[in-house]
Amino acid sequence: MPDLEDDAARLARRVAAVRDPQVRVAYVRALLLEAAAPEVFALIVDVAGRAAVSDPLHRDLWLAMATALADPVCGALRAGAAARARASGDAELATLLEAVEPEDVADEARRVPTQGGRDGRPLTLGERKSLARRPSRELIAKVLRDPHPDVVHILLGNPRLTEDDLVRLCARRPIAPEVLREVARSPRWMVRYRVRVTILRNPHTPLDLALPLVPGLNAQDARLLAASEDLPRALRDACARLGPPETLH
Repeated sequence: MPDLEDDAARLARRVAAVRDPQVRVAYVRALLLEAAAPEVFALIVDVAGRAAVSDPLHRDLWLAMATALADPVCGALRAGAAARARASGDAELATLLEAVEPEDVADEARRVPTQGGRDGRPLTLGERKSLARRPSRELIAKVLRDPHPDVVHILLGNPRLTEDDLVRLCARRPIAPEVLREVARSPRWMVRYRVRVTILRNPHTPLDLALPLVPGLNAQDARLLAASEDLPRALRDACARLGPPETLH
């Protein structure tokens, strides 16, 4: 495992050589957790800055870092880096890293869909989790409406789940922030550009999930999101600050 005294470019090349997205994120997560706080902060500043100017290699590294940092196990690390950013006067990076408490969510977003058993009673959480494991397209369509993060976590690993399914899930309005957080922690799905853009387009996405995804946008989507009046101003401004179109891929 390399230490964080290596420059970001060398680390980006190492990470790019890891083809499996789950292994890649696990590698980066372990690296961040084992390093000293000042080194982690310096790396985040370096990689975030390079990703923001649309360097493809560093965009991929930043995506792996953002997915790793979305994991609750990295919560203290992320909070510490946000505090350092705030203390150093880097308000933009601090906003990117600071966790956002869920706002009041419409009851509809957390309403469990009717999935009664044969006896007509509502299904228990355990039964709903069991359904999320089933390789059935009919059941997947039903479980996609379940707002419980534990059910969503299991569903994300279902081999019959498709990218189109995830796009529909992430586009739902209203949607519980916990559901989007589960998706943001999934290396399998966060490598999919359509999934990331759908998360960004949803006004119910917490800023701390949305902002780290901005450097990976292409020019057209950055312009569209910057002009979308139903998105938070901080997100629109971040999209507008991306480099000129010819530098984006």
